Amino acid sequence: MFKRIPVLLFLLTSIIANAQFQKATILFKNNTSKEGFLKVRSHDGIKFKEKEGDKPVVYNHLQVVGFNIDEAKYRYVKSNTADNEPRILREMVYGTIILYAIETQGGETYMTFGPGSNLPPGILVNQKPSISYYMLKNEKLIKIGKKIRNRHLKKLKDCPVLVAKIKSEEIHRTNIITAIDFYNQNCGAIAVKEK
Repeated sequence: MFKRIPVLLFLLTSIIANAQFQKATILFKNNTSKEGFLKVRSHDGIKFKEKEGDKPVVYNHLQVVGFNIDEAKYRYVKSNTADNEPRILREMVYGTIILYAIETQGGETYMTFGPGSNLPPGILVNQKPSISYYMLKNEKLIKIGKKIRNRHLKKLKDCPVLVAKIKSEEIHRTNIITAIDFYNQNCGAIAVKEK
């Protein structure tokens, strides 16, 4: 059963290593940008080259704000973890609250079950891709996950109309993009004026 794990890790590593460069615009901290080709590294940083034949240059959050691929915007965002290392998240909504997402790819993973289970000792499980959301409010990154919970409503209490719409299910708790858009359009401008 454990013999398959190194094989799966090797396959995953080789897929990441052989990922193709994508046409992108890289955004530097000095407010300049360059168009070229980009590949996200598996650990930290990105590889970037202006022309396909060029040798890639590695950048990380110290030099780069983020990058755009087509209409999608990806930004380095400081996490609230102990090391506070920025991570690359996709920007979904921009305003007083910025909504970010991170998408996990589906695929097969190996699951084992403990003693007393009537399931086989280990099976391959097919996982669906999923999106987890984060909101940046008042310079603090807050993990939302897949739906807005009561603890998130406390962070949105300065927009009572939105809280009421979520509680009455006029805006469903899983419709996070609509909720943050509503906040920015109806309460975000008020918050900005008060500053």
